[in-house]
Amino acid sequence: MKIIINGQLLEVEGKKTILEVARENNIFIPSLCDHPYLEPFSGCRLCIVEIKGRRGFPPSCGTYVEEGMEIKTDTPQLQKIRRQILELILSEHPHACLICSEKENCDEYKSTIRKVSEVTGCVFCPNNGRCDLQDVVQALKINRVNFPALYRNYEVKREDPFFDRNYNLCILCGRCVRVCQELRGASALSFVFRGSRAVVGTVLDRPLLESGCQFCGACVDICPTGALTERAIKYELLPDESVTTICSLCPLGCEMKVDLIKGRILNSKPLAEGKVNHGQACVKGRFTLRELAYSPKRILKPLIRKKKKLEEVSWDEALDFVAKKLRAYKGDEIGVIPSSEITLEDGYLLYKFAHNVLKTRNMMRVRIQSPLELYKKIIEKNGPAGDYNFSLEAISKAKLIFIINEDIVTSYPIIWLAILKAVKKGAKLVIASPVEFFWSRFSSIFLKLKPGSEFYLLSFISKYFLEEVHLKSLSEIKNFDSFRNFLDKFEVARVKEIVGLREETLKETAHLLHEDSPLFIFGPGLSLGAGGSQSLEALWNLTLLTGGRLIPLSLDCDQRGMMEIENHFSSSFADEQTIFTQLSDSKIKAIYAVGGIPHFKRRPEFLVIQDSFLSEKASQADALLPAATFLEIEGTLVNTEGRIQKLNKVINTLGEAQPDWWIISKIAQKMGSKDFGYKRASSIMKEIQQSIPALAKAYYSQLAKRKDVFISSQASKDQNKFMLTDTLPSKAKLGKKYPYLLLLRYNSDHYRNLILSQEVKGLSRIRDSRWVEISPQDAQQLNLREGEIIIVKSSSGQFKGITKISEALPQGILRASFLPEQDSEYSSLALFSSGKDQLCLGPIAVKIIRGK
Repeated sequence: MKIIINGQLLEVEGKKTILEVARENNIFIPSLCDHPYLEPFSGCRLCIVEIKGRRGFPPSCGTYVEEGMEIKTDTPQLQKIRRQILELILSEHPHACLICSEKENCDEYKSTIRKVSEVTGCVFCPNNGRCDLQDVVQALKINRVNFPALYRNYEVKREDPFFDRNYNLCILCGRCVRVCQELRGASALSFVFRGSRAVVGTVLDRPLLESGCQFCGACVDICPTGALTERAIKYELLPDESVTTICSLCPLGCEMKVDLIKGRILNSKPLAEGKVNHGQACVKGRFTLRELAYSPKRILKPLIRKKKKLEEVSWDEALDFVAKKLRAYKGDEIGVIPSSEITLEDGYLLYKFAHNVLKTRNMMRVRIQSPLELYKKIIEKNGPAGDYNFSLEAISKAKLIFIINEDIVTSYPIIWLAILKAVKKGAKLVIASPVEFFWSRFSSIFLKLKPGSEFYLLSFISKYFLEEVHLKSLSEIKNFDSFRNFLDKFEVARVKEIVGLREETLKETAHLLHEDSPLFIFGPGLSLGAGGSQSLEALWNLTLLTGGRLIPLSLDCDQRGMMEIENHFSSSFADEQTIFTQLSDSKIKAIYAVGGIPHFKRRPEFLVIQDSFLSEKASQADALLPAATFLEIEGTLVNTEGRIQKLNKVINTLGEAQPDWWIISKIAQKMGSKDFGYKRASSIMKEIQQSIPALAKAYYSQLAKRKDVFISSQASKDQNKFMLTDTLPSKAKLGKKYPYLLLLRYNSDHYRNLILSQEVKGLSRIRDSRWVEISPQDAQQLNLREGEIIIVKSSSGQFKGITKISEALPQGILRASFLPEQDSEYSSLALFSSGKDQLCLGPIAVKIIRGK
């Protein structure tokens, strides 16, 4: 369509507001409540315009263009009304500095006078210089306010982590309320009261910690004033430099803009044009990067053991020491433990080093029981190559989404945003879990199943689904008849007893799955539980029946990439069980570990740990080699979608830390190899492209331009077949000795061996991994109080934790988190089953005793 704005003829495609069209064509219209992420609100009324043939002054943010429209945006009458509106807004906002005639001359004093408890003007405000209201006042040339000033005198809210809330500076634009509701689905903030008493707040004025807030920072980033202020930068000057990079604290790989002052990290914000996160982030990426980079636990110099003590030495001495010691062992006497939190370049070189230099076959596979690894086993068992790639955009366009046993908002918040977008477009959401989450309210069906009954739930749904479909279309799939006979063994009369749900509920679910092709999403909640393999086989079968798509989620930032590297060096890796067994039998005598290391019952003769942070386990090493963090290096990662992403160096390496690939190269050279003379990460990537077909498109030049580059997929569905489970999952047995069930959930708040939920004070308040959650009824019966130390005990171990009373939990069920790299004091109960070195993660029969 064609329209005219200020006499300028413009062509417009699609459904757009006048304000959107004006911005696209560099026509300025002031606005404070509008934002590209949000639906039109028309609250501030500053964006009013004149439209030929229409009465009044409609807001441009809420008026869509029509063919032939003639619009004026800057007439004298409009400007007069806008100034009056803005003066009314300023009458309830500290504005002395905004209209001060000497405001240009006080720059040299701003850095000191801003450090005050009460904001009375811009130079006292922590948002000075990064405030939308300042920009609009300057654009409209406001030099006086013709209304009496009113200071609302609200108490500044400082009780929550990471940011303060000063509603004396709030202009009621509603951006924070709307982003929390529309984009994040949390609804932690809302408007309270009406008229002149209206203010943004929480239900019953409770802290955000008690209001369902995820502390993603979206409200802080979208606030046009200093009403919401990040505490860490409250008294800092404006940044002098910004660098974009990929956050490596989860498998999504959000693009972040990291602000710097004199080369030091100030804070991080999501990149508005981010391919994955589209201007959104989670609490870790938004608020923990600075504390991670400058953690007091950073290893900044090489250390080797001398006279039973670790001592700082030069790099040459440390490398000579490690090389000499490793040369003393034969190939398979050395075990190598990789990490899925290092770059493709680091991972490739580590495998090459183990294969070509150490000549060991004892290279441990990465995250052996992760969702991705279990899915890979199912695919390999099935025959064809697997399609692991997906896109968040496809999730946001899905018609039916099924999530099983995963708190997706906590574990994968950016994926949740895509799911929420689909739900708001009309998609149906099915959630299956033993406990409820705040976001369960968005589900069409919530299946509150018995803990550990996932396999039976999926099998019963498959059984009911077969009653509704035309079998001819399924009979061509291999093993169909055997699978149908297998389902006949499940007694319908025992549905309630086995799964804890009514037969009608499961039939309703099966009917819903019949209506649309579903998207099944699962994470560690399914794969790491007892019977994870069988449950995944049942999910695979249900996916085949419904013609849906199965999406496994990675655990770490580069697990997808490390899988491809493992495939390339397929003759040179072992599973966790093999490493532990050979270590116990003294067949493995030396361990070279990069990143966090698992729990060893027997310490090897020689232990090398290459990591960024000191921990109890790391301090047991014979050589401790300081590795740079992802903020200090260049390299590539593959996120859970299969998207190849480029890390940019944000800061110079601290101390004497070096990239992982540099350390590996130097040790290889010290051991006599001439094939490790790499000078930079890009030269390693060129070799990877030539060696691994799936990564052949990973050109630095393309990645630097932020092109969409994915791992090459060679999936085939020609040989799909139904999986027949050999043994049914066993159930935890309750009794008088162990009357409760403990559910263990994977806690992803870590980077390498640094436990963020213990090191970052704010994050520890949100979801400390030491909590043992319990229902109010159980707590009352046992006379337990919130915050009391308790010990949860089973036949295979114990877990010391802090009581947290949770309304979401039913009676008889406890819940706790586990972290594979945690130190012994907080190791998860039954992380290693009794007498065996393998993961065994609940539900587990336990009892509660009071701690000291």
